[in-house]
Amino acid sequence: MSTQLVKAEDYGLEPSKGMEMTKGLNVTLKERDLLIEAYNDVLQLEITEDNIEEFKTLRLLIRDNRTKGINVWHKTNKEFFLSGGRFVDAIKNKENAVNEQMESKLLEAEKHFENLEKERVSKINNERIELVRPYLEEVDNLFLADMEEDVFDAYLLTKKQNHEAILKAEQEREAKRIAEEKAEAERLEAQRLENIKLKAEADAKEKALEKERAEAKAKQNAIELKAKKELETIQAKADAERKAQAEKEAKLKAELKAKEDAEIKRIAENNARIIAEKKAEDERLQAELSKGDADKVKDLLSDLEALKTKYEFKSVKNKKIYADTCVLIDKVINHIK
Repeated sequence: MSTQLVKAEDYGLEPSKGMEMTKGLNVTLKERDLLIEAYNDVLQLEITEDNIEEFKTLRLLIRDNRTKGINVWHKTNKEFFLSGGRFVDAIKNKENAVNEQMESKLLEAEKHFENLEKERVSKINNERIELVRPYLEEVDNLFLADMEEDVFDAYLLTKKQNHEAILKAEQEREAKRIAEEKAEAERLEAQRLENIKLKAEADAKEKALEKERAEAKAKQNAIELKAKKELETIQAKADAERKAQAEKEAKLKAELKAKEDAEIKRIAENNARIIAEKKAEDERLQAELSKGDADKVKDLLSDLEALKTKYEFKSVKNKKIYADTCVLIDKVINHIK
């Protein structure tokens, strides 16, 4: 407690004037001396529930000594003159400090269990917030200390189950997405292998047609060679018989010429037929290949378009990734078109 002496002369007043002004404070200070003795005794008491009322009673008496004694004296004397006002201010501050110090100690003792309860409640609330923090996005301003233990346990379990359900749903969606992407990749790979197979078959048919054309050409050459030899033989025989049988030679020559023309015509028609069949087969194969590719390109465009609306995300991050992916899909679609 403050023991500094307040002197009237320090404030430009005569000591006698200072004594005169503080005379009205003597009774209050004597009362306060008794309160100080009680304060020193009460402060030694143990802080218990039974003693709380005693702390409070003494604190209120000390407060009244300050507010109804010292402060009333201060207000009355301060009105005389300014210097006296500063003097009594100093005395008031000094004397109030004594009271306020005692009041503070008593209030601290008086509020001991209340403060302990506040600390206990705050600790419980903080501990419970830490328990639910992993399952909530926002825990600020939560007050959970007033829940009964079983109520809080049920609340915690509910938040945990909700959180785990959300995580499970997200995991299932991701697993489904991966499975669908895998299935699509397998479908594209199967399509690629089918295209390879079709191309191999087309190449095989082309080689077969080339072989047929080569065989037809070889056959034609053989026929022409045979016809040439036959013609040479006929001509040689005709030359030998010409002198003896001019008319027969002329007839034979005419028949041979007719036969040769017919054979040549037959060979030419056969070659034309083979070439026309080959051309028709080539056109048929190209038409089938073009038709198959067009349908597959349409399927590819349809699958890519479907991917743009197939998924729905909640988090901002995944929504951004999905939007960027859709932009890339549009670029791929435009590239294919």
